[in-house]
Amino acid sequence: MKQQYEILTTIRYRHDFFQALFYEGIGIRIPAATGKQLLNADLVLKQQASGFTLLYNTLSAGKRSRSDLLNSNITLVFEVVLKDPLFYNYTAIDTSDITSQCFMFGNDAANAAGVLHRHAYVDAADLRGADELQETYFTKPFGLLVLTLDGSLLDNYGIHFKTRSTYWCYYLMSEQLAALAHPVILNNNGVSCFSEPLLAALPERNQVPVLVSNDPILLSDRSADIFKLADRMPDSNNKHKVIISPLPSPEINRISAAGKSWYTNGKTYSEIFLY
Repeated sequence: MKQQYEILTTIRYRHDFFQALFYEGIGIRIPAATGKQLLNADLVLKQQASGFTLLYNTLSAGKRSRSDLLNSNITLVFEVVLKDPLFYNYTAIDTSDITSQCFMFGNDAANAAGVLHRHAYVDAADLRGADELQETYFTKPFGLLVLTLDGSLLDNYGIHFKTRSTYWCYYLMSEQLAALAHPVILNNNGVSCFSEPLLAALPERNQVPVLVSNDPILLSDRSADIFKLADRMPDSNNKHKVIISPLPSPEINRISAAGKSWYTNGKTYSEIFLY
């Protein structure tokens, strides 16, 4: 049988945490029933690290166009697989119990333009309770992607995640840093953008000075902001002695509750320990 495939639609994954154009932290799994649909419709799915492309055979049953295929109104269901175990550490998803929920993606008419979710970024509006799913899964999937092949199907779609914003906390752990008379953290423009030192009690340690950002800062694998720790000179608000520059960014693979006693409800914190 002659075969000549053309692209029906392409889906790409993106995440604002990563400066790279596309995101490789999720993928899809093809259930057996969907695989049979693809075979019967003479469709081919090609997976890439950051998305996938759906192709159709233009020579199936003689000759068919894209419009011919989309008149069939086929609905394909794929499982969305999470490949990065640190995903929730750097992703802005506001939910109280992700363990009983999964994401629902699709080309529904109510979704934002050009993406497979309700708003410009994936958010809580795209979550469904696992007990609401039409099929029973032995293991709750990270998400489902329902793709309806009809006249509204676009050539390209995205699944776009937003990075988390947190209050950054720098702990002055060494005796030398803790002894600084007037520690400040300055941004690229030399402006102080962190609080005056607070004191936090750590296990097996006396109280440690900690400086907290005045506003939440976007997490990123390559931060545009370069912070530096300095000691403000006595009797001067404009002269500083730089101690550490640049300061490290939060590590997304580390979770700590060192400052739990003074955390504010509803705020998310990232902790960096300086020695």
